Amino acid sequence: MATKTSPIGIIDSGIGGFSVALKMQQQLPHENLLYFGDGGNMPYGNHSAEEILTMTRYMLRFMEERGVKALLVACNTISCLIDRYRGDMTCPVLSVVEAGADAVSQMAVHKVGVISTCFTHSTRCYPDLIGKKAPDKEVVSHGCPDLARLVEANVGDPAGQGILDADIQANMDALVNQEKIDCCVLGCTHYPLVEKNIQRLYPGLPLIDPADQMAKTIAGYLQENGLVNDQPGKGTLDIYTTGSVEEYREKAAKVGLNPVTSVQDYPILKL
Repeated sequence: MATKTSPIGIIDSGIGGFSVALKMQQQLPHENLLYFGDGGNMPYGNHSAEEILTMTRYMLRFMEERGVKALLVACNTISCLIDRYRGDMTCPVLSVVEAGADAVSQMAVHKVGVISTCFTHSTRCYPDLIGKKAPDKEVVSHGCPDLARLVEANVGDPAGQGILDADIQANMDALVNQEKIDCCVLGCTHYPLVEKNIQRLYPGLPLIDPADQMAKTIAGYLQENGLVNDQPGKGTLDIYTTGSVEEYREKAAKVGLNPVTSVQDYPILKL
């Protein structure tokens, strides 16, 4: 049974969910966090739906066994399939796509751009969900084949910024200059890790990071259910990955996660 000190789980295909973990540390600093990044199978956007479900359920079992009090699905690709696995968990499961759509519905904008992985784009989960919550808004979705992978490889590396900038422009120039979008949803949790790059390339364009709304939603749930961790100090952050422990430790420091209690290896699920 979940208690106040039980961790909040965060799952992602790689390090992209670090952007969600960072928001949680900033807005709910006393909560203990448990992170699983399936780096060995990254990027999820290049897998089939059935493969994604199999890999997701592997992470869900990990979280269920460790008694998390809530689960944040940081990966947009996984979130698009949430109706097919939400019942696997005994705790609440929050979707980053739902959070993004909620954030958009509260904005006074008309034309909304969404950048995401190609899989997320192909499911139309953002246009469909935003359309239900805010039918007055027009949504232009665009799939980015390589951006998540490039962020994973280059975030925090000064030498890799030119590569990132070129790929961002290849994917966003048409949205900004031809479609004339009023704002852009960062529809992959890797993308907020290069938010400064996007702001520099497209100054004045409002960017929506669904993690902001996610943190607000989970804070409300914990308050309503008496599960707020009232410990005096900072919460813990334990990271597990099927990828490189050293890479995850290095990238966690570069994006500003603090504290990081541990970074540990976990066996990969081979398809």
